[in-house]
Amino acid sequence: MWFMATFTVAGVDDALRELAGSPNATPAEFIKELNLAMPRLYDLGMWRDLLFEHVITTSTSSFTLPSNAESLISAIVDYDSSTEDHSYPEAVQSQFHDYRITGRDDDGDTLISYGIVDDGYSPTIEQPISGRTYKLRAEAATGIGTAALPLSGTVHVKYSDGTNFSDPDEPTSGADGGKFEFAGSPIITSDTDITSISEIRVGETKLSLPVKILFEDTASGAHLTAADELQQANEVTRYRRYRISNDDNKTISIRCLLKRKFKPFVSDSDVVFLSSLPAIKHALLGNIAEDNADLERANYHWGVCQKLLDQQLDASRGSAKPKLLIVADGHRTLNMM
Repeated sequence: MWFMATFTVAGVDDALRELAGSPNATPAEFIKELNLAMPRLYDLGMWRDLLFEHVITTSTSSFTLPSNAESLISAIVDYDSSTEDHSYPEAVQSQFHDYRITGRDDDGDTLISYGIVDDGYSPTIEQPISGRTYKLRAEAATGIGTAALPLSGTVHVKYSDGTNFSDPDEPTSGADGGKFEFAGSPIITSDTDITSISEIRVGETKLSLPVKILFEDTASGAHLTAADELQQANEVTRYRRYRISNDDNKTISIRCLLKRKFKPFVSDSDVVFLSSLPAIKHALLGNIAEDNADLERANYHWGVCQKLLDQQLDASRGSAKPKLLIVADGHRTLNMM
């Protein structure tokens, strides 16, 4: 069996800190240097390590990409996922595509002819249902082996109760307060009934454990996810949302090809998805050169980064080379791999 290994932050630290990091940098400082260099590597191209498949289900006219995804590359949709597989490719349109042509159509009469339309960013993963009220609930994110919230730290939520907006810096125990203060308890539930959220942000210190925020329906007790895996200090949530025709509110299954989003590293165990250590080395050296106002050396290192990642991508394709296909309806398959 053949596989391509990647590294954690600790592995990259061990391999590169003395070679490409700032002189005398501590492990914490090296993480900061990685957090400056890696986003630019992500933006240089559609690299092999940054594409992945993910299945999303929705029973509304919109869906949100997972927090580790930046954009939707391609999608195969099954509009009746409860029966046989009737999935087929669906066109993905640019941001607010229908605004320019027919205007926004939430009923789906024209949206069905466009396919999937980029709807920009939203502060929450799932939208609360119109006409219902919710409590806000904070609990530990799944998969961490404990039900306890962090021993310290805060998450601030700006919400509306249908009339007024909350004060995100006032404790949730008070009227219209949106500040969750953690002290190791399993769950915190707000006292106020809300209808929508306009902002979620982490406080000024990193949380020791990831946290999620839920909408809890005051009538049924059912939960919707507002935010998940909150941990980075001063992080403000922005989730990429798309609209799709679903007049009957059926359960739609969408198999997505997604581009991975860079999420800032917060611990030594975080995974560094780009597996090319030489490219990461030149990225770090390019950052140091920019800090020293040596633009010629910086441009050299970033140029080497691009070539290394291109060569790695070409080597991994083997005989599966991309093809340019032009069809009668004007659509074409882009050379995106």
